[in-house]
Amino acid sequence: MNKLMTIQEFSDRTGIPKSTLRFYESKNLLLPIERSSNGYRIYADHQVAIVKLISTLRIADVPITKIQNYLQEHDESVRQNMMSEWVRTIRNKRDLLDVSLRYLESDSLRDAIYLIDKNDEKIIWFVEQSTTGKFGEHFVKRASELKQCNIRIKSYYLNYLSGRDVIKAQIGFGVPDDMQTNSLSDVDFIEHMPSCICLALPFKEHPTKLKDGYQKLLQYALQHKWVPTRSILEWYRGEDFTQLDLLLPVIQVETS
Repeated sequence: MNKLMTIQEFSDRTGIPKSTLRFYESKNLLLPIERSSNGYRIYADHQVAIVKLISTLRIADVPITKIQNYLQEHDESVRQNMMSEWVRTIRNKRDLLDVSLRYLESDSLRDAIYLIDKNDEKIIWFVEQSTTGKFGEHFVKRASELKQCNIRIKSYYLNYLSGRDVIKAQIGFGVPDDMQTNSLSDVDFIEHMPSCICLALPFKEHPTKLKDGYQKLLQYALQHKWVPTRSILEWYRGEDFTQLDLLLPVIQVETS
């Protein structure tokens, strides 16, 4: 037999305050099954499991609108997909909190190292060779080619490949996702770099000191047990490419 309970009895049974139950009602998450003759809210025994689920999802910071959709959905496969999405979101939040805590505990500001949340980006990569600090002319040439194809450039990257005196590297151009790249020649490859959290080191020394910057960032990562998800990227800004940060991706952010 399905036991009926007043809001007080339902609150005592579930441990959820009456004010919270009224809030759930105002958001159409959990409605009383009826009102008594004197206007009291009446709940049923089968609603205990529902309200515990709602409470759990709220503690997990799932938005109310998404909980509403979940409760109204009758397709179990769709519900499972929704739950999987929340798991990914919570894991991302957990990773971000862990990153933030480790950063603050490491006194990184003293080392001029900061964290940056890089959005996913489409990058066009070309392979070039030059001496240290002399890749600017290659950036200018390739940027001109892209602009002639009406491709807007958002950012510039360099990925070291090999060499000491003469360096082989990939130079990359972050572009909008909807840009057409079929007409380009000599492209090494086109990458959709996923969203990621990076350790970043502003570099203001002479280009011949770049090696020292690489070593400082890598030593910092090793000392504080960061696990890189890819190699260091040189991230350039400004028309003359003089604004440079060294980026070391350490957390890949999953997207649904």
